[in-house]
Amino acid sequence: MANTGHGEHDELADPPAMRAWWAGLDAPTDLGPVRLDTPEDLATLRALRAVVRGLALRNNGIDIRVDPAGLDRLTLRPDLRGSPSLRAVGPDGLVRDVCAATVTALLRATARPGWPRLKACRGADCRWVFIDSSRNTSRRWCDMAACGNRAKSASFRIRHRVSEAAG
Repeated sequence: MANTGHGEHDELADPPAMRAWWAGLDAPTDLGPVRLDTPEDLATLRALRAVVRGLALRNNGIDIRVDPAGLDRLTLRPDLRGSPSLRAVGPDGLVRDVCAATVTALLRATARPGWPRLKACRGADCRWVFIDSSRNTSRRWCDMAACGNRAKSASFRIRHRVSEAAG
């Protein structure tokens, strides 16, 4: 969910795009009678994506304000049947179910020791969420060959300009 909407393609742009993304996850498609997802529902889903990315950026050492205000329309209740989780309250809808599943997964992840390994790329034009599999949890970019190289090249150019100006 956190990696929807990179570049020009946003899987959460409209209901058909969101449903195609969901179907591509091999998620349940027999949803029974559900209401059509509204623009407000998609705004809630995009707000949840921003919250997840913001928390992942914090895990990567970037001090960012995470604003959950876009989730105010989402009402969740504990569901203790089977494995404890959250369920959306209100009219049935795919967006509400996706949000409930995402918040449940997010809460479970934050309770695990590996939570700090969920990071978002430091590349300002990227923000791809990844799992830091480095031994000392020091990975900063999703891909060293792309985002990391751009960041290090930019840093080199800045240092080079400063040293030329001083010399």
